[in-house]
Amino acid sequence: RLGATARILRWSGVKPVSGIQAAARNARHELLADAATSAGANKLLLAHTMDDQNETVWMRLQAGGGWRSCAGMLIDAPSPSWPVGRQIRLLRPLLSTRRTILRQFLRESAEGWIEDPSNEDQRYTRIAVRKHLTDLEATGFVVGRLSELANQLQATRFSESMLAGRLADCAVQLQAWGGARIDGALIEQAPSAITTQVLSATMLAVSGRRAPAPKAVVAEMLQALCDGRSQCGGGTRLVTWRGENWMVRDLGALTGRVDQPTPGDLELQPGRLDIWDNRYEIETQMSDICAGPLGSRYEGLEDRSILPKIPGAARPGLLAVRRGGSREVLAVAGCLEHSGVNFRSLARERLSSRLNIGAVVTDDNPVETDVSANELLV
Repeated sequence: RLGATARILRWSGVKPVSGIQAAARNARHELLADAATSAGANKLLLAHTMDDQNETVWMRLQAGGGWRSCAGMLIDAPSPSWPVGRQIRLLRPLLSTRRTILRQFLRESAEGWIEDPSNEDQRYTRIAVRKHLTDLEATGFVVGRLSELANQLQATRFSESMLAGRLADCAVQLQAWGGARIDGALIEQAPSAITTQVLSATMLAVSGRRAPAPKAVVAEMLQALCDGRSQCGGGTRLVTWRGENWMVRDLGALTGRVDQPTPGDLELQPGRLDIWDNRYEIETQMSDICAGPLGSRYEGLEDRSILPKIPGAARPGLLAVRRGGSREVLAVAGCLEHSGVNFRSLARERLSSRLNIGAVVTDDNPVETDVSANELLV
């Protein structure tokens, strides 16, 4: 009646025994991101209400979360699904609307709705919290204060992200071949809260992983950077090469270790957009070619003059496209071009996504933008 076409997205496959809500959330975001992309949309509107925000803040406080986690859900955020949702922004226009108001509006509009049966199942933490907050509100507690707290913290979070973005522009130089050169002096001078965000985002950009490394791993990487020593973590490796700090893809994480299976090469299909290691888009019209790491022996690479400009630790993990039968290297991302193969690095996109660069600024979330890199370091 409204002119919209409904699509039902089903989560198929094996379901986990525990952590079902978290797994369902991840699956839901991936399904929605894929559906949005197939529809040609880059914005996805979600119906989270103020009550959902209140519950989120309470749950994170209850779990011992810091002030950043208590900033709750953002009105504008990148999709957490990577790389499927790499171009999708999540918008939440109802975060300032109570659930009761929404239901009242639907009744007045003579519109019905379906209640999810799991909304009554108190085995789930969120549902138990929902009942608890309802009981507290009945005694006079203003649950809206939780959302107000989130709004206040989001303003600080936006400002931090802006500063982290500026530091990243100054201190991190992403390379077309997949690594990053890091200015350790600039990192050391900046506040630790900002440098941690920048380093975490850089690790995601270099590793291609779907989720950020644990805080302890990022802290170890930051300490190693300040000490000028090598360190592995989060799918990356920090090395010193020719007097500079470089973060490269960890070869063991890429090709497999003794306790992990070694992933095979990715067979490329003509006319299809393929993604390799969650870090590169590859397009080709050629057949019988595949993509994979160059390898420690540089098999099939005739022109090795392209290698000396790249840190030795990074060379085996470079993205190489080969002929399937002969194993001849046709192209190497960021190093060796071929007219029949197109690469696009997702590193810059990943870095920006993690720092939430490009988010919508509202009256509730003001961001001070007139800050120079030098002022950041003072």
